[in-house]
Amino acid sequence: MRQRHPVSSPLSRLVLRVMLGALLGGALAAPAIGADLGRTLPQHGRSLFDRLLEREADGTPQVPFPFPALLQRVRAQLDGESPGGGLAIVLIPLGRSLQRHAAGDVDAFRFPRVVAAVTGEPAPDAPAGHLYLKDRLYLAHHERAEALEVISYNEDAGRFEFQLVLDYRAGATPRVVPANRTLCLACHQNAAPIFSRPSWDETSASPPIAARLAATGLDHQGLPWRHGVDVPEAIDAATARANRLAIAQRLWQEGCALATLQASVDCRAQTLLQALRQRLIGASPSVASADVPHRLVQVLLASWQARWPDGLVIPDPQVPNRQPFAGIEGGIAPPADAELVRYADIPAAFDPLTLRVPLEHWRGRDAGDVARFIHLLGAIFSHADLALVERALARLQPGALQIELTCTLRRAANATRVDLDCANGSGVRLQARIMLDGHRAADGVLDRLELRGSRAHAGVTLSKLGSREQAAEWPIRFALAASRGVPVRAGSGEAITVLQLGGSDTRGMLMAKTDAGEALVASLELVDDLQPLGHAVEALARANLTGQNDALTGGPARRMALLAPLLRSFGEDVRDPPTAPAPSSAQPPAMARAYTQHWPADLQPFLRQCSQCHAENTAFPPGFLHGEESRVRASLAACAQRMLYRLEMNRLPAAARAKTPMPPPAAAHAAAFLQSPDLAAMRELLERLLQARGDDVLAHPYATLSPCRIPTG
Repeated sequence: MRQRHPVSSPLSRLVLRVMLGALLGGALAAPAIGADLGRTLPQHGRSLFDRLLEREADGTPQVPFPFPALLQRVRAQLDGESPGGGLAIVLIPLGRSLQRHAAGDVDAFRFPRVVAAVTGEPAPDAPAGHLYLKDRLYLAHHERAEALEVISYNEDAGRFEFQLVLDYRAGATPRVVPANRTLCLACHQNAAPIFSRPSWDETSASPPIAARLAATGLDHQGLPWRHGVDVPEAIDAATARANRLAIAQRLWQEGCALATLQASVDCRAQTLLQALRQRLIGASPSVASADVPHRLVQVLLASWQARWPDGLVIPDPQVPNRQPFAGIEGGIAPPADAELVRYADIPAAFDPLTLRVPLEHWRGRDAGDVARFIHLLGAIFSHADLALVERALARLQPGALQIELTCTLRRAANATRVDLDCANGSGVRLQARIMLDGHRAADGVLDRLELRGSRAHAGVTLSKLGSREQAAEWPIRFALAASRGVPVRAGSGEAITVLQLGGSDTRGMLMAKTDAGEALVASLELVDDLQPLGHAVEALARANLTGQNDALTGGPARRMALLAPLLRSFGEDVRDPPTAPAPSSAQPPAMARAYTQHWPADLQPFLRQCSQCHAENTAFPPGFLHGEESRVRASLAACAQRMLYRLEMNRLPAAARAKTPMPPPAAAHAAAFLQSPDLAAMRELLERLLQARGDDVLAHPYATLSPCRIPTG
C-alpha cells in the first residue's frame, strides 16, 4: 500500500476534498466533497480489521500496542497448529513503500518495516460467524513512522479496505482512519495486496539482508524474522489468492445478472451449490468441470461472452524482485550506513507505480472456465465453515448404499498386521493395512482408495467400530476419516463412511487360518449426505424470490449471509449476521470554515493533476499542495528538482525511464495528462524556480537531487 506520514488533521482532509472538487469542477471557488470520498470509504460493512478490534464504550476501537500484542490478537483467531501460528512475518529494511524513508535510510536496518500476512485458517471447531482472516488481513508497521498500514477485506462490500492506524506509539491513543484509496491504488492496481516475485531479496529471508539485520544486535521487537524463503513464499501465495477474490465477486454479481430476477437468483443459487460441493468433495476445477450442470455452464458462458467478449483480465499482484545490494556481492564491501540513501532509491523497473501487465485474459469459453469460477467462489468459505456443514449433514443420517469388493489377504511375518488388496472390476481399487491385537482386528490405515470419476484417497484412518468384546465377531466394520475428521468423499459427492470386512454369514476371526491369497468379501458404505444441501440452497433461492432474503439478489457474495440460512435449514441454531453499517467516519466531518480562496492560474495545473495524492499534511508522499499559497510556493521550490525529473520521465519511452513518471501511470488521468497543456505549464513553472541555480536535473542520479522535504504540522 502507498503509505502516508501519520500526521493528519480535519483541516488537511478539508483541503484535499476542496481540491478534488476543483479537479472535478474547475477553479477552487467553494467547498465541495470530491468523488473519491465514495471510493475511499465503503458504502456497506466494515473491514475485518475493524471487526477484530475491541471497542470502548464510546465506540472507539482499541488497537493493541506494541505491534507484537496486535499480532497476538490476530493469532487468537487462528488455528495454533498452522505453521507460524497462521502468520507469515518478514522484515523489509530497504523496501518500496512510502514508509521506507521514515528511518532516514541510515537507520533502515535498525528500524525495518515489518510486513505480516494471515496465512492460516481458523481453528477447526470455530463457531459459526467466526472471523475468516486468511488471505484477507495484511499489516505493515514501521516504528519510526508511528503508524500501521492495513489492507483488510470487507465481506459485506466484497472488496479490500485500505486503512491507517495513526499515533501508533507508547503513551498515545491510536486512531484508525481510512487511507487515501486513490493514493493506494497507484501501486495496488488491483485494489488488493501486492508482493514481490521470488526470490524475495528485499526481505529478511535474503542472507545479505538477514546478516545486516543481525549485525545491529537488535531483536526487532522480538518477532520471528529469522527464516527461509518459505515465509515470503507464503505471503506471495496469499496475495495471489487474495487478488482472485475480486474476479469471483465480479462474476457472481455481473456474470449472474441475467434478464429476470428468477434467472439471476437461480444462477447464483446453482453456483453456490456447486461451490460448496466442490469444497466438500475436495475436487479441483479440472475434475469438477464434468459435474457442473450443463444449464449453468450455458447460462454463465453466454453472459460472459455478452459482457466481456475480450475476456476478463486476471491481474498481476507481483512486483519484480529487487536486490537492494545487487552488484556488490563479489567481494566488494557492503555500503556504509551513510550510503544507504543510494540503495533506498527505487528505479522505474522495480517501482510498484509502474503499470503491470495482466497475468492472462480469462476468456470464459468452456465448462472448465465455469468450474474455475465456482472454485474461486468456494474460497470465500473457511475450513471451519465446511466442518460446520459436514457435522450438520452427518446429524441428518440419510440412507446408505454399498459397493461390494473382493479382497485378497496377506499376513505380515510377525502376525501384527494384515494387508488387504480389494477391487470391484476396473472401477474400484482399495489397499489397506489392518493392525492386529493378538487375533483380534484393531484400527488400520487405508493406504489408497480409487473410485471411478474420483480423485484417489490416501492415508485415511480406519477406526474399528464396536467394543473390544465384539472384535472377534463378523462382519468387522471400520469408520473412515481423513485428517481432522473430514469425511472421505466420492467424486459424485457421497461420503464414504464405513469399510466392512465379511458379510453377515461370515464365520471365524479375521486371522483364523487364512492363507495368503485367500479371498474375502468386503464392502464400502456410501451416504448421499449432500442431498439436503441441494434442498437448503433451493429454499434459500425461494426466500430471495419472495423478498425474505437478499443474499442471492445481486450484491457481493457475503460469506455468512449465504452460510447461516443453509445451516438453519439443517436444524442448526445459527443467527443471521448483524447488519453491518459503514464506519461512522464514512460521514464527512463538519467543515470548520468555508474555503473560498481562488488559487492563481499558475498553480491550477498542479491542483488539477496532483491534488489526489499531495494535498494532505503528510511527508510520505510529500504534501506540497497543503496549506495557503505562500506555503505551497515554498514547497514547490523545495521539491522542484525531483518534481521536474518525474515530469520529464513522461517525455521518455517506458524502457528509457530511470524513474516512474508523475502522475503515476495507473492514475485515471495519467493518459490524458500527456496531451494536456498542464504538462508544459508545470514544467515551465518548475524550470523558472530552478533557473537561478542552473540545474539540469536529468544530468544527475535521482537519489542525489535535493529531497522533497515538506514541513508537517
